[in-house]
Amino acid sequence: MPPEKSVFNMSKFKKTAVVGAGAWGSALSIILSKNVPEVSVWARESEVVDSVKSARENAMFLPGIKIPENVEFSNDPGRVLGGAELVVWVMPIQYLGSTAKLFAEHIRGGSIMVNAGKGIEIGTWRRPSAILRDTVAQASSCGSIMGPNIAFEVALGNYAEAVVALDSHLDSVEVSKTFSTPNFKVRPTDDVVGVEIGAALKNIVALAAGFCDGMGLGANTKAIVMARGFQEIYRAAAALGAWSDSFVKESAVLGDVLTTCMSRDSRNRRTGEELGRGLSAEEAKAKLNGRVCAGLETIQICRMFENMHHVKLPIMTALCDLSEGKLSRSECLERMLAS
Repeated sequence: MPPEKSVFNMSKFKKTAVVGAGAWGSALSIILSKNVPEVSVWARESEVVDSVKSARENAMFLPGIKIPENVEFSNDPGRVLGGAELVVWVMPIQYLGSTAKLFAEHIRGGSIMVNAGKGIEIGTWRRPSAILRDTVAQASSCGSIMGPNIAFEVALGNYAEAVVALDSHLDSVEVSKTFSTPNFKVRPTDDVVGVEIGAALKNIVALAAGFCDGMGLGANTKAIVMARGFQEIYRAAAALGAWSDSFVKESAVLGDVLTTCMSRDSRNRRTGEELGRGLSAEEAKAKLNGRVCAGLETIQICRMFENMHHVKLPIMTALCDLSEGKLSRSECLERMLAS
């Protein structure tokens, strides 16, 4: 596949910042570099900064992919965030609030906040946009981007799509342009709730899909579990006010669920597979070598929907009980199929 041509000046932004230098944060910095003159990435690990400076490669999280020259990696949040008109947050949701609060002093007034992580804050049950709105008061708008996006494939330039939802329609349109390239198409939407709930709950459905793989149940059973899981996402999102047509019209929403459930690179699917083979939740997480399984991190959200909104999510709650050691594998499967 020929390399993508630069499409500078499509975006009004002169500088964007990416907070988080993992595989997805690095891949998004490459995407943004095609439309924005200056992209800065905050990395927690000094090894990542050194790797990019010396070899133009994030050897720790995205090996073998060249980082463009107009992308700078730094451990200094002031240097990364200073002057940025668009800030993209790429980190586990459980750390989003504390990091945003710590970094807020470096963010200019009127900047746009886009979350690229997936999940909901356990305990407070805040969606990512609410976390950013609470911690970065000077932001002009807040929201999230999601889609069927395996970081390495996007970084390679393979075709992918996503959807971005902000609490300002005009900002959603502008940000969608800023992320869009010939091989990465991003559509704007105003359904922030639907996008964020879909992004959070699809990880739990992927655990269920992986569980089916680990149990060796075959394609028929897995397909039923995935379909019912998508119905549970739909019901949960509707309870919080999501637009019902978003789950039909936006291919990126359904695509995200399918990719996470089927891809061998999906950490959620792989972790579910280990659960299906009989490993405990802690043993399954240890297999990730320090990387985060978002589905297990946020799986208790199903309790919130059942207790606060009276929405039944049998597949998700069965997986939650399994992860907490309350069910055997056979009991978990029986509950999922009885839904």
